[in-house]
Amino acid sequence: MMDTSFRAPPDAVIVIGAGLAGLLSAYLLEQQGQSVLLIESRERIGGRVLSDAAHTGAPFVDLGPSWVWPEINERLSHWSATLGLKLFAQHQHGAAVMEMQNHAVLRQETTYVQVPSSQRWEGGAAALLNALSARLERTQMLFNAQVTLIRHAPDNAVSVVVDGPQGQQQWRGSAAIITLPPRLLAERIRWEPELPASLTAQWQRSPTWMAGQAKLVASYKTPFWREAGLSGDAASKAGPLVEIHDASDASGLSAALFGFVGVSASWRAKMGEAELVQRSLQQLGRLFGPEATAPEWVHLKDWAQDPHTATPADALPVNSHPTQPPRKLPAPWDALVYLGGSEFADDFNGYLEGAARSAEMVVQEWRGQALC
Repeated sequence: MMDTSFRAPPDAVIVIGAGLAGLLSAYLLEQQGQSVLLIESRERIGGRVLSDAAHTGAPFVDLGPSWVWPEINERLSHWSATLGLKLFAQHQHGAAVMEMQNHAVLRQETTYVQVPSSQRWEGGAAALLNALSARLERTQMLFNAQVTLIRHAPDNAVSVVVDGPQGQQQWRGSAAIITLPPRLLAERIRWEPELPASLTAQWQRSPTWMAGQAKLVASYKTPFWREAGLSGDAASKAGPLVEIHDASDASGLSAALFGFVGVSASWRAKMGEAELVQRSLQQLGRLFGPEATAPEWVHLKDWAQDPHTATPADALPVNSHPTQPPRKLPAPWDALVYLGGSEFADDFNGYLEGAARSAEMVVQEWRGQALC
């Protein structure tokens, strides 16, 4: 288990961000015998991975990413197997429904089956991060800690200034790995010496994938839609949910539906959470029958309202998938600071697969520099 009782030694590598890229970076660094200081602005690990429950004993539901495609997600498949995690296929048996703009509902007897196959982790996507966290032994974690400044130390090391529960603190490390999305990196952290304005401007123009989105999950006693011959898959031109799927657990006994909210972040803010939930439940009733309007509990996660994920710029619609923003840093930072995280991945940008690949990439870069 992770040891939080010691202060990080001065030669520790500082990892900023405890999402998948940060946790996997810390794990890989430990495999090289390296001590790590992992700094996270939230009160939890996970980043955009959030598997939550409404109350004790309730099933966990994914309010962030939930799917893995083993046929194409090579690194996620590797780490799931290495960590002993179990996957199960996304439920797609039965008819799908389509809601037209006038609220007319059409039933399609054959559900469109995703190829390659979509699978999910037993215990939610957070099971992957929890398994990594449980294996950390030389990593100290700081939660609710916001890095505001990175300095180049005179002895060619890195120092970071952190605002946290204990006030402002300064930590020193032999190097740093930053796994924040580029916009947060550009807007939240100052550098001494400063970075070129042209570089931070490019980061500010790089969208954070899914940061402007919202996801709703409704939990029920039973998957009643399956009994009616429905898969739980639905698409809508009316909204507010535009794409809906079965979110039940592997056994199907903990039943749930989830949907992506289609109205913009600005409209969501004007509408308010209560009205958005009410309209969404009314829509689920149109699609799946009156039982869908009375869930045991509902979760709505509006990522555009999460300051640890989104900036105001992320509330604007994104019309294309993000491409890799520039990662190369000028001297003296090029041998001290390494940029990871899903958006900085060389492939699968924005996805969990990209986050895993980026962690492997930055630790390999760090190791190559450490051996010089």
